Amino acid sequence: MQPHVNKNRFGEEIKKMLILFIYFSIWFCALAFLSFSVERLQGFPYMHISLALVKALLCAKFMLMGQMLYPIESRRDKPLIGQILSRSLVYLGVVILLSALESGIEGWVHHRGFISSLANFGNGDPIHILALSLIYWLIVLPYLTFMSLQSVIGSPEMKKIFWD
Repeated sequence: MQPHVNKNRFGEEIKKMLILFIYFSIWFCALAFLSFSVERLQGFPYMHISLALVKALLCAKFMLMGQMLYPIESRRDKPLIGQILSRSLVYLGVVILLSALESGIEGWVHHRGFISSLANFGNGDPIHILALSLIYWLIVLPYLTFMSLQSVIGSPEMKKIFWD
């Protein structure tokens, strides 16, 4: 019976990973396309889109790992907003860290040096980093709200609310 339970659990983890990947892909590809349109680069932003997809995959994986370490289990006896906001800041930190690493890796790939590119994250501008943080927080917040609400009312009820 144990292998069947592990197989179901693995299938559920893959399903969660796919859902998160799609969710983050939509957001990060939209942001990459926006950045492309603002900068008016030549051609289509294949490199930006592919980096957005890699970032989405990494974010999805790290969000799932984060949920293992800091589970999204909300309680009915406490205000949901406080539970969501505290978690959102933790998960925001993960996304910002991944974005900074992405900047370093992109610089390394283009032979500009990992550390110097990492230091240039957000153009080295604190206002730009703050703006990125706000956007990333707005990306993470709906997901955490959905997961917290699902934790309180249950998965079957959430499916009924959204699909029935």
